[in-house]
Amino acid sequence: MKTGRCYTLSDAKTLYTTVTDRVLTLAHNAIQARGRFHLALAGGQTPQRLYECLAERADVDWARWEIWFGDERCVPPDHQDSNYLMARNKLLEHVPIPENQIHPIIKTSAFTPERAATEYADALTALLPSHAGWPLLDTVLLGVGPDGHTASLFPGTPILDIADTPVAAVQVPRLGAWRISLTLPVIRYARHLLFIVEGSGKNEILTRLIHGPRKKESLLPVERISNPHTEWYLDAAARGCA
Repeated sequence: MKTGRCYTLSDAKTLYTTVTDRVLTLAHNAIQARGRFHLALAGGQTPQRLYECLAERADVDWARWEIWFGDERCVPPDHQDSNYLMARNKLLEHVPIPENQIHPIIKTSAFTPERAATEYADALTALLPSHAGWPLLDTVLLGVGPDGHTASLFPGTPILDIADTPVAAVQVPRLGAWRISLTLPVIRYARHLLFIVEGSGKNEILTRLIHGPRKKESLLPVERISNPHTEWYLDAAARGCA
């Protein structure tokens, strides 16, 4: 947590209200400047309340939003573990974003991880502006796991060293599963990164991130993201004594 800004909110409700307002501000600014807001959603448990808060807002130019995903589990889009299905249930089916502006990583039950990753990389490259040869997302929502992973960038996995494609498939031995994720260069070049961290279970990893490692070779995946436009939003329980 050596770059960007860090905000500690009193409780989870205030955390999600604050992040909702920040996302909507970034959306407004992007639409005013470029006519579109390209947002990559996070999966897992943490962002679900954020998506519910966003769905409650009517004062939004939803027609100009483009929805992407930071990572996906290798399951069909109607599977209970799908990040896309969670986002659809919590947000996308409740707001008038045109269907062709919602871009799931896995679209059908007939897929292979490598093919889905390649097709998603092609979509990002075709539909987004670019910077330094990389697709340029306006905002990427992220969380962090106790092991320092973010999106599906897990410690010790080869995706961490990929520098020739914006999206890759990776097998995560600890999970016994395949994942598909944005790669580090795309996350580093995004216009804004918003990390959302809730709950006392994140005390240990936040202490590590705040005080930092001493050796470059020991960097966790989340510590390898050097984007100056990073914002961390924590509730007091997550921050603890860190």
